[in-house]
Order: sequence, then C-alpha cells, then structure tokens
Amino acid sequence: MMAEQRVAAIISRVFFALSLAFSGAAPVYAAVPAPRPAINDAAFSHLLLKVQSVDPGDPDGGGNNGGRSDHDRPDRPVKNDRLDTERIVEDLLSIKRECSRYDDVYRIDCLRQGIDQTIAKMANSPENRDAKRILMRASRQLAAIVSTYEDENAAVLEVPRTVNPRFKKTRTYHAIRKADLPQAMAKANAVVTEAATELLRSAENSERRYAHYQQISAAVDSTKTLLRSG
Repeated sequence: MMAEQRVAAIISRVFFALSLAFSGAAPVYAAVPAPRPAINDAAFSHLLLKVQSVDPGDPDGGGNNGGRSDHDRPDRPVKNDRLDTERIVEDLLSIKRECSRYDDVYRIDCLRQGIDQTIAKMANSPENRDAKRILMRASRQLAAIVSTYEDENAAVLEVPRTVNPRFKKTRTYHAIRKADLPQAMAKANAVVTEAATELLRSAENSERRYAHYQQISAAVDSTKTLLRSG
C-alpha cells in the first residue's frame, strides 16, 4: 500500500510538472513569487487613462460619491472636460491661422465669424455657459465694429469651405475702410482683451473650471496678433 501511494505521488508530481511546462507558467519556490510580466506601452497607456478618469473626489476611486449627491459637490471634476477644452482651443487657434492669410481689412470680420463657428461647436454644458456668453458678446461687438467701418466699395472676400478644415463652411468676409483701419483694429483689440480677461474672472471661484477657462482665455488673447494694422 505504501509503495502504491509513493508511485501515485510521483505520477502526480510528473503530471503537475508537465502541466506547468506546457502552460508556460513559472512555479513558486520557497514562497518566492514568480516575476510579473512587464507592462508594454499599450497596457501602460490604458492603465494611465483609467487613472486619469478616476474622480479624485470619490473615496473609493469609482462612481460612488460616498453617500453625497452631485448637488452637494459643486466643484466636482467633469469627465472629458480636458478633451472639450482642447477642441475649443484648437478651433480658436485655427481661426488665427486662417485669418492671418488675409489682408488686414478682412481680419476683424474673419475673427468674428470664426468665434461664431467656435461657439456653435461648443458643448451645451454648464461648464461652457459663461464661456459661450463671453464669446457671444465679443462676436456682437466685433460685428458692430465691422458694420461701423465697413468699406462698401471693397470686394467681399469669398472663402471656400476647404480653407479651414475645422470649419467646413463657405463664408464671406467684409472689408474695413483702410483710412479707418487703425481705429477699428484698436477697438477690436480691446474687445478681445476684455473677453480674455472676463474668461479668467468668471472661473476664479472654481478650481475645476479655472484650468479650462485659462486655456480658452489664452487662445482668445492670442488672436490679438491679427489686429495689428500696417
């Protein structure tokens, strides 16, 4: 009986060893765990994305609010906020790149219409409400400048929909009278400065929104390079 038990034990060990060999798993010796496989770049990116998407306000790192409702947490981070900010900033920078191609007399109207296009693409979220309001007011002020100083004898600049890949829409830009261009540019510059400043002020009481609005403000302010006549 003892011999049969020893034979059975040996056979069991052999089968165990063979199963490990074919499975590729590493056995554990002296309570030392086998080394863990290295994480490749794709796996690390996936892990980083999961870490970035965790709400720091949640104590368990998940969707549990710890018994608190969203209304009790007005400064709660919003998922995908970073991506929305990037889209808005890229839209504004594309306006600057496009309008810089045109004669100075068309740039105010180009900027105004580009801001309108940016607003139209912005998500209808509470985080964007103030930004939309500020940009809409800037657009109206720029439109008033164009209306006041428009050169009705100058050709209207027709822009095909392929000019700006972020705004695939045919547009026409109206010119400012050359004699009034310095004054019109100065007023447009003041409008942009006010909008950039107001964007920062509107988010001063919210850490969540401040980084979002800070980047939008910087992109708006950068368009002032278009408003230098001569």
